Amino acid sequence: MTKTTNTRLSFKLLGLGLAIAALTACGGGNDDPLPGDASADVVAKYIGSWESECYTDDGASAHLRADFTKTSATSFSGDVIAYAYIGRSCSGPSVKTEKVLTNLQMTHVGTKPAAGVTADKFTGTSDQGSSKVLLHSDGTLLQIGDPDSGKDAEGYPSEFIEYKLSRI
Repeated sequence: MTKTTNTRLSFKLLGLGLAIAALTACGGGNDDPLPGDASADVVAKYIGSWESECYTDDGASAHLRADFTKTSATSFSGDVIAYAYIGRSCSGPSVKTEKVLTNLQMTHVGTKPAAGVTADKFTGTSDQGSSKVLLHSDGTLLQIGDPDSGKDAEGYPSEFIEYKLSRI
């Protein structure tokens, strides 16, 4: 290598190191999980932090994180964030962080049977819009209604997406 090539490589590595340090200082997706809720409230089983498995595609990987805080016995608020990584392991600092749902506000409005479980129906609003949402949790796994599936007479999804989120 020439001296010029070595100098450019050194500056690239320095820049990468600073970017990694900045991401780590800003949280970089490694924020502490929110505590759960041990109450008997209908939304208690959803309160806390959730994370999807690592999904890979074309040499990149990603996962979702959801953080939910109870606002009343029948409602909660939160954010859903997607983290993207170079490589297939969802490791190291994320190269892109995108807020999928921000200022999410969910209100429980009832239940319905779906996929062999009793699911909770919610009306939800966020900065990205409003929707009718179907959720189910056994306390350790979170299932989300598939917005692309068929809808029931009230407009709620009839199926869950195939991926589940785990409590952190």
